[in-house]
Amino acid sequence: MNRQHHENVVSNLDIGIRFFESTVTRSGYVPFHWHSSIELVCVLSGQLTFQFDGQAHVIHANQFSIVSSGVIHDVTNTPNQSLVLQIPLTFIERYVAHPEQLNFLTAGREQIAAYQEVVAAFKRLAQINRERQPNYLIDTGITVLTMLKNLVSNFTDTANPLTASSSSLKSIVIYVNEHYREKLSVKAVAHRFGYNASYLSRLFKEQTGVTLGHYVYLIRLNNFYRDLIDTTIPVDVLMDKHGLTNRRTAREMFQEMYGALPKQVRLQYQRN
Repeated sequence: MNRQHHENVVSNLDIGIRFFESTVTRSGYVPFHWHSSIELVCVLSGQLTFQFDGQAHVIHANQFSIVSSGVIHDVTNTPNQSLVLQIPLTFIERYVAHPEQLNFLTAGREQIAAYQEVVAAFKRLAQINRERQPNYLIDTGITVLTMLKNLVSNFTDTANPLTASSSSLKSIVIYVNEHYREKLSVKAVAHRFGYNASYLSRLFKEQTGVTLGHYVYLIRLNNFYRDLIDTTIPVDVLMDKHGLTNRRTAREMFQEMYGALPKQVRLQYQRN
């Protein structure tokens, strides 16, 4: 399992940012994690669902999502084409004081001009980096800085800046991600981290948008799926390996996440 819950962004452009085009051919899930950067994703086709701040943010074609630095989030996807821009705090702090406090909000603002300008800027970045004309890094820098000014001016909640306690569940996320095969009850996890079980259940749902019990199942199914398509180990053996002891619940949730039952997904993957 990928244990890099906190992802340090490695720039792939010399100006200090990371930008790339992503093509994903099957449905999938990325467990809760966070970045020392702001992460923007613009969907060209298909659909992504980001879960953070207690809400599901569904992003369709010609829409974008922005996840603030340090915020715990996960991603569920259908087959899609997307553009991804990650801007590290070390880049932003040259222009904005306390970039770690920037709290971005885009929900319900898809129709305003500033939103459409961000989508257009994404497409310009893609064209610039496909063509790579002389001085393309200058053009990239100008486009990113213009986009950043737009985002800070029009999509930040200045009344509610992020604080160090905004995502207080990171240790629990790391623990669940690494111990998902074990019998993890809300009560046991709460006791381990010094929480009341009822309080932890409420806090986890408020900050992530899903219950702790549901998230444990998502992690189990995600790792089960990886083994399902990468090995020929029998389905029931893999379910036991990843803690999926309730076969009926596991199959129902798997079908909801991946659009088919496990054996069907394996067969489709082998055919492709």
